[in-house]
Amino acid sequence: MAVDEKYINGEFYTLLTNGQTGKIALMASTTKSALLTQSMKKFGDQLFSVRILTRDLASNYDWFGRENFMNAAQVADKFHVLKHAFDALQDLRIYYRQKLLTQRREAYEAYKSERKKNPELTFKYTETKLSNNESHRQLLARSQYLLYKRKDDWSLSQKHRATLLFKHYPDIETAYELICQFRTWYSNDNIIDKEMDKSDKIKALQAIKTKLIQWINLVEKADITELVNFKSLVERHMGHILNYFYTGATNAIAESNNSIIQQFLNTNRGAKNLDFFYFRLSQFLS
Repeated sequence: MAVDEKYINGEFYTLLTNGQTGKIALMASTTKSALLTQSMKKFGDQLFSVRILTRDLASNYDWFGRENFMNAAQVADKFHVLKHAFDALQDLRIYYRQKLLTQRREAYEAYKSERKKNPELTFKYTETKLSNNESHRQLLARSQYLLYKRKDDWSLSQKHRATLLFKHYPDIETAYELICQFRTWYSNDNIIDKEMDKSDKIKALQAIKTKLIQWINLVEKADITELVNFKSLVERHMGHILNYFYTGATNAIAESNNSIIQQFLNTNRGAKNLDFFYFRLSQFLS
């Protein structure tokens, strides 16, 4: 099963999707674990047959899974984990850009103060142009998309921009390399073969965990706040993240249903008549 949330008409809904059929088993207009548990009572003993529950990293769904799917291994969704990783990298880029924007704002405020004394004064703020004819602010703004890509996928202009970015902001290069290492570690190539003996599976999983701990140590040495925050998240959810390599399960089916629901919302410009909206979903997704 896969659990995820969806925003509809000002409310957050919880969607519980069958990973084998792709159909929605439960749609509830709440994300609270206690209310969801009440809704699950109608499924009775069927809950014990669930072996895998994929979900995002929200704590309420952790308790929801523990209370209702006692026989299921909880798997942190790979997409959500990597999103947090890239968010940490982008936060570092934004931090440096905000510092430059603050400098410009302070210069303008100082100009306005001086202009009261000298009305003929004009605002001048000179920014250094780099070899690609971009200012530092432009460099940081336009580097957003290259940080999502591997080096081999960069275009020629992105390679040049990355060289300048890493030269002037070495912290971003360090963070980028660490995120790329984590991304490689999280590859589906490392999923454990289901045909292996149990003892071999345990050894393989231990080797994967060892590599993750080595990456955590590298992040601690780098001491970049944004990455340390992401590292802390990984440590808190380590068991559920490692379950991905044991099961190979993701929340893709839930994300697919979210996309279908969003298409319904876009087509009808929202969901003004909720009863009819629910009826359409029940015909299409259940």
